[in-house]
Amino acid sequence: MPDAQAMLTIHAGRMLDGTGAPAASGAVVRVEGSRITAVDAAGEQAPPGEQRLSFPDATLLPGLIDCHTHTNMPGDGRRGEDVHAGDDDAIRLLRSAQNVERALETGVTTVCDCGGWHSTTFRLKEALSQGIVRGPRLLASGRPITVTGGHCWFMGSEADGMDGVRGAARQLLKEGADFLKVMATGGSTLGTDPFRPAFTAPELAVIVEEGHRRARPVAAHCRSNVAMRMVIDAEFDVIMHGWFADEQGARVFDEPLADAIAERGVRVNPTLQITRSRIPILQERVDDGTATDEEAALLERMRTGHAAAMEHTGRLIEHGVRLMAGSDCGWGVYPFGRFDLELAAMVEAGLTPAQALAAATGGNAEALGIADAVGTIAPGKEADLLVVDGRPDERISDVARVLAVVKGGRVVVNKAA
Repeated sequence: MPDAQAMLTIHAGRMLDGTGAPAASGAVVRVEGSRITAVDAAGEQAPPGEQRLSFPDATLLPGLIDCHTHTNMPGDGRRGEDVHAGDDDAIRLLRSAQNVERALETGVTTVCDCGGWHSTTFRLKEALSQGIVRGPRLLASGRPITVTGGHCWFMGSEADGMDGVRGAARQLLKEGADFLKVMATGGSTLGTDPFRPAFTAPELAVIVEEGHRRARPVAAHCRSNVAMRMVIDAEFDVIMHGWFADEQGARVFDEPLADAIAERGVRVNPTLQITRSRIPILQERVDDGTATDEEAALLERMRTGHAAAMEHTGRLIEHGVRLMAGSDCGWGVYPFGRFDLELAAMVEAGLTPAQALAAATGGNAEALGIADAVGTIAPGKEADLLVVDGRPDERISDVARVLAVVKGGRVVVNKAA
C-alpha cells in the first residue's frame, strides 16, 4: 500500500462532525499525513502539491464505526456450526480479508469483530496494520468467552468457574483483545438456550474485573431480562442484542430494567436488521409453496420477534438508554457492506437520522474508548472521513450513496467528477 498523501483538502457542501451537532454549511477539511489539521480552512492558501477533492452538493461526515461484526462469517445463511465444520482457519481468515475490504468501500472505517475462531481476528488485525490487507481499523475481541457447550463454543474459548473465566479473559488480553465479548446467554448455536443465563453472577463479575483492570470494555451477548439484570449488576459496559424476554422466550419489556440500564450508563447495541434479514427469504418460500412447516413456523416467530425488538428499542430510547450502532454482519444472511440497513432500522425504531449517524460515529467511538482518535471531525483526529451524495441526517438511506472514503489520510474511494 502506498504511503498516505502528504496533504489533502476536502471541500463539501455540508458537514456532520460526529458530535450530534447540526450540519454545517460549506465545509473545508485539511489533512496532513494521517491526521486532520484544520476544519473550515477555506481562507487558507493551498500549499503546492496538495490533493484536493471537491463535493459541493454532498455531505462530509466521519467514517462510520460498526461496533458488531463477525468477519470470519460469510453472511450467506450458513450457521456457525456449518462454518466450523466446513472451513479451516485459513479460509476464515481469507474471508475476513474480503469482508473488511467491502466494509471500507462503503464508508465503514472502524469495525469491531465480536467473535472469531481461534487467533484469526488477531492475525487479521496484524495484516491490516502491516498493509497486507486493505480495510478499516479493527478492534477485536478474539474468541468470545462462553460456558462449556455455550453459544459459539466452537470458536475456542469455553470456560467455567471463576478461575476458568479469569484465565480465559487474561489469555485473550495477552493475545491482544481490544475488548472482551461474553456470551451471557445462549444464542443461535444448537443446543443453547437464548433465554437463560449461561454464567453465574460471580463468573460475570470476574470477567469484568479482568477487562477493566486492563482498561478494556466488556460486552455481553444477552437475550433475556434476567441475564441483562445480571450483566448490569456485574458492571458490563455494553449489552449486545438486548432482547427483553422472560425465561420461556416471551418478549416482555421490563420498565425497571430499562431504567436501570439508563441510570448505570450501559450502552445497548440492538442489532435490529439481522432480526428481520431472513424474513423476505422465508416469505418467498411460503408464497411459492416450497416452505416446510418448520420454516413457516420460523417465519412467524421472526415476524413476532422483530416487531418486539423494534418496539422495545423505541422504548429504550424513551427511557434515555444510549444505543450503539452495530450490524452483526457476517452472521445469518447479513453480508458485509450494508451497514446502512442497520442505521435505517434504528431510525424506524425511533432515532432521528441525525441521531443514528451520531451513534455510528462519535457515540460508538466514545463507548469503545477510541474517541481521542476517531469518531468526530476535529483537528488532531485521524482522517477517517466519508462523503455521501445527499443529506443523510435527513434521509438515512443517503448514507449508502458513497462518493469518497478516506482512512488515515489515504483516499480509498473517490468518485469525484
